[in-house]
Amino acid sequence: LLNLERLRARWSGIFQSLPEKCHRGVDFLIGLGQTIPVLSTQAKTRLLGRLKQSLKEGLWPLEHELRIAAVLSKYGWDIYFHDFEEGGGYDFLATQNQNTFEIEAKAISLFTGWPIKPENIDKLLVEVLQHFVWKDENTIPLIGLRLSSSLSPERTQLRQLVAAFSEVARTRRELSLSNAQIRFMGTIPNVTLDRLREAAYVHSQMAGKIVLIKGTDPKLVLELDSDKPIQLERKIIKTISGTAREQFSRLNPGVIWTHINFISDEVFTLLSSTKDGKACLFDRIAIAALLSEKRNHLSQLVFSGGAFLHKTPTIARSSYANVVYDSPVCRFGESFIFPGGRKRRLPEGGN
Repeated sequence: LLNLERLRARWSGIFQSLPEKCHRGVDFLIGLGQTIPVLSTQAKTRLLGRLKQSLKEGLWPLEHELRIAAVLSKYGWDIYFHDFEEGGGYDFLATQNQNTFEIEAKAISLFTGWPIKPENIDKLLVEVLQHFVWKDENTIPLIGLRLSSSLSPERTQLRQLVAAFSEVARTRRELSLSNAQIRFMGTIPNVTLDRLREAAYVHSQMAGKIVLIKGTDPKLVLELDSDKPIQLERKIIKTISGTAREQFSRLNPGVIWTHINFISDEVFTLLSSTKDGKACLFDRIAIAALLSEKRNHLSQLVFSGGAFLHKTPTIARSSYANVVYDSPVCRFGESFIFPGGRKRRLPEGGN
């Protein structure tokens, strides 16, 4: 961000080219540059607090808010940064031609609702690097870990798992712990790190499981799985329900835009595409969220995912895939702020 800010200052905010590997950073800085001048002193102080917090916890939720503000400006809406100015509630009040919408931005990780979370995998890898034992320099063991629930972040439990990996590798026999089954899957010849990564990726795709590697001697290939199902759908519905209940005034139509981070275009397309007449993930969430009398103040739901660099011969910009749903039962009528909403009638039975 510092280097991007230096480029922005040098070019007076007009980037002559868009760095391909940090296009989201450019997008974020431009969003900040557009937002700060229109805020009150108090709102600027709140934004500074959000920035400090985001530098510790992750910038992408704030990035998502600025992205929505940019989209609304592009469509000609006047934006009032309600959350920054009022210190709570919904994020934006958008007005145009006597139409008013309340908009809330939500950003979640694709791994929300996953029993095996990336941050806990990182902690497990630290313990593996420090404590895994294997004495045969010519081979690499393959160990399978199946959890009964979630992967614990606690160091004591992670060290217990790593000790079990070493024991299973040594004895080549399955071992049962209170919350895990660990099995010996065989060995492969000791290979270079690049070949090991390639083989692990192929195995991950074929098995549909998380595959980790320890690339320094003694090397290890670790396959992870859990009996606990992924609950991404339930987590998103819970987020939307809580937002609709707690953060809108109900005096104007409300819109919730949920951005899913760490997701590829291919996976987002899969989650937003109907196949063989069956509702996709976002269809099911829209049905559950929009067909409820308790949420009839909602006008639209928007889902987006990931980010990619969109290039043409004349422009380059940070972009993302998205899908919009129009509510068929909004009490404010069929007035929508984002175009292109799915307008087919949703089946009855939402909660």
